[in-house]
Amino acid sequence: MKNHFATQIRAFRKERGLTQERIAEVFDVTSGSVHKWEAGLSTPDVGLLMEIADFFDTSLDTLMGFDMRDNRVNELAKRLRYMIDNKDLSGMKEAEMALLKYPHSIEIVYESACMYLAFATLFKDNRKYFSRSVELFKTAIRLLPQNTNPKINDTVIYGGLAKAYTGLGETENCIEILKSRNAGGTYNSILGNTLASVGRYVEADIYLSYSIIDLIGKSINFVIGKWLVYLHTGKIREAKDVLLFGLQLNDHFRSGDHTILLDKTDCLYLTGLAETELKLGNRKEAQKYLKKALEKAKEFDLAPDYDARNLRFCSINESCTTYDTTGDKTAIESIEYVLDFLKDKELEKLWKSTIK
Repeated sequence: MKNHFATQIRAFRKERGLTQERIAEVFDVTSGSVHKWEAGLSTPDVGLLMEIADFFDTSLDTLMGFDMRDNRVNELAKRLRYMIDNKDLSGMKEAEMALLKYPHSIEIVYESACMYLAFATLFKDNRKYFSRSVELFKTAIRLLPQNTNPKINDTVIYGGLAKAYTGLGETENCIEILKSRNAGGTYNSILGNTLASVGRYVEADIYLSYSIIDLIGKSINFVIGKWLVYLHTGKIREAKDVLLFGLQLNDHFRSGDHTILLDKTDCLYLTGLAETELKLGNRKEAQKYLKKALEKAKEFDLAPDYDARNLRFCSINESCTTYDTTGDKTAIESIEYVLDFLKDKELEKLWKSTIK
């Protein structure tokens, strides 16, 4: 809650055509005191404030210009998140006041826990901040049954708790939590990183290898999704750039001259580049990309490989077969799947002339 007494008394004084000296005489103070009031350097005591309000025929609230903040749970939680994002260290005091007001609100408890975790690294003596974070994350776990916020779930809470334990140097507690909650490989990357940090390299490599597979899947979704967004919002240059980025990224996962599962993805990217070049008016470039797509598709279909163990950085001993969104289609069929999706007659003509 803020007050605007300085601006309010200045406005009331000028409205009455009074000088600071005259106000000083009325209330038996020095003109320097009035100057400090209007400069926001000091505020009169309550008794004098009431006299000033009476003099100007206004209420104390109006004189002070109180700016009441919205302290409902949702708004307060948003304010805490904003303070985290902006590294506002006064947020910890705000968090403790919020916890006193709403001790059983999972939103307030969770955001407060995140705040202490985020700010702990900013202090030299940070153990008490990590400890407070652990305490609050554990409280949030107990409050999970009442949760209705889709942005909060056991995954983010236990993940935060594990990080707080790491900050306290309690690595084994961190590892135990992450392993017991690693459904769907949610914590693979952080588990691998944590295990490597304590010298358990062989075990770490397995988790990190599976996290690479997840990273590749996410990168494909990102590239194709962004390409579609750019393509249909008129940002054609950006559409081209994101597909080129996808091709470059795939190359980093190549460990030899043999085909890999990402070659099939490259076919989709190249087809997308052909469509993009057509949008830019570059028909010859479009045909070049289609030819590259066809050549790569033929190579892949001669020796299709969906085994993730053949990817660079991936050290998995057991069989790990992956599939793309086109299902069991061949690489060439996947290209035609994209063409059918795009429904660009000119691109289809180019494709037909390419495969002849």
